[in-house]
Amino acid sequence: MRLPQSTSISRFVDTRNDVLKEPTASGDVLHVRPHADIHVAESVSHTLRHLATYLAMIVSDAAALFVALAVAVTACGVGNGFDPYLMYFVSAFVMLASFAMLGLYPGIGLTPAVEIRQTSTVVCIMMTAFAAATVLHARDAWVLLPIGFVWMTLLVALPVLRGVMRSMLARTNWWGASTVIFGSGETGVSIYESLRANPTWGLRPIGIVDDSIRSEGAAQAYLGRASEVEGLVREFGVTWCVVAMPDRPRDEILKLVDDYAGMIPHTLVVPDLAGLPSLWTGAADCGGYPGLQLKERLLMPVPRVVKRCVDVTLTLIVIVVLAPFLVLLAAIVKLTSPGPIFYAQQRLGLHGKPFRAWKFRTMVPDADAILEKYLQEHEELRLEWERDHKLRKDPRVTLVGQFLRKTSLDELPQVWNVLLGEMSLVGPRPIVQAEVDRYGDCYGLYLRVLPGITGLWQVSGRNNTTYEERVQLDSYYVRNWSPWLDFCILLSTVRVVLLREGAF
Repeated sequence: MRLPQSTSISRFVDTRNDVLKEPTASGDVLHVRPHADIHVAESVSHTLRHLATYLAMIVSDAAALFVALAVAVTACGVGNGFDPYLMYFVSAFVMLASFAMLGLYPGIGLTPAVEIRQTSTVVCIMMTAFAAATVLHARDAWVLLPIGFVWMTLLVALPVLRGVMRSMLARTNWWGASTVIFGSGETGVSIYESLRANPTWGLRPIGIVDDSIRSEGAAQAYLGRASEVEGLVREFGVTWCVVAMPDRPRDEILKLVDDYAGMIPHTLVVPDLAGLPSLWTGAADCGGYPGLQLKERLLMPVPRVVKRCVDVTLTLIVIVVLAPFLVLLAAIVKLTSPGPIFYAQQRLGLHGKPFRAWKFRTMVPDADAILEKYLQEHEELRLEWERDHKLRKDPRVTLVGQFLRKTSLDELPQVWNVLLGEMSLVGPRPIVQAEVDRYGDCYGLYLRVLPGITGLWQVSGRNNTTYEERVQLDSYYVRNWSPWLDFCILLSTVRVVLLREGAF
């Protein structure tokens, strides 16, 4: 059942206090159906929905393991101590049980980066143990090859299939956890809108509950007063709630949690700490007081070394595999338009150090003069240029350049910048000096990391977002950086490039 957003939940709660009367065939006798029957039916429905939510992710993980073993068998065959059937059932039991203990079933409320970290950790531990046990039993090092194929394939197949499954389930009406937002202020409204815009997280907001409307944006999502939560839980099977009242006194929030949020199994309390890292922040006990433990991974040597090693390794692989394709693109650029093959522009890198970022040339010669003349003839487009530093229909871009930009292939030469240590595979897009003022107070965050070929902005809408949103995404990336977030962005980049989302 789905409520009209502008209707109070109290109307529906009140109807639960009345018996349901149905006329008999003769029309003069009423049968009364007691509340208990309705409540039992709703409880069974909600339980089945929760079980289906668990089952969907279990099926996804089992399918990922099957794909990994199929790849191993196709590449290496069977025999010499490698038994795919035994490995499947043993690995499935260990993996699914471990995922369940880590809260990956149903995985509601998990961000992709956290999910990738947990699944990858389990896979690495499990496959290391499996490889050691198999070698000791078979005494044949050959068996490590198919195990290696399973290992590497699983690391990619698990997050990919989980992402596909979440995208499919997000389109249904039954998947996910019904979620109530406590608080009609700006924070509550922002969280409500964010959850609605990202249904793959699994938190389905049904509305906002508060004793008063404190924001115009909350009016359409307002469900009623906090005292009506019990009826809301019964009606919708609510299992998650978010207490988003950072401006309220501590005693009021504690009473709210004790009186109403305590009816719901999962509660998220959002404090007034906007701007702090959120992705890897953990709860900690500090002398009997709840605290937040922040980890500054940019200052940790091991994660930074891992990032650099991954950059160099993947870049060398890309260069070797795509070398013929890069030569072909260079020839096409040269033959279809006069001018050099590559274009280099000075950008700002780590700690503000300038460097030359390389790209395949996508514009005609004298591009700056052509742009200025075009803007003089089309003053209505000057605002778009000043706002985004981009034009959807840029007169400077060649026909081949349009294709290269839409597919992001024009940025492939930046692998050379990665090898030189001037850029990373993942990071904020490198900016020019003229864009510094637009970053404002966030410019200091930009200077703390290497700019990247791809990044959170590219996989979150790219040119379909505003420049302010781009700055916010870059700031979020720096504050919450980890190798797991990079891995998540790299996987998302493949999807974005193939679908050409937000590119022009």
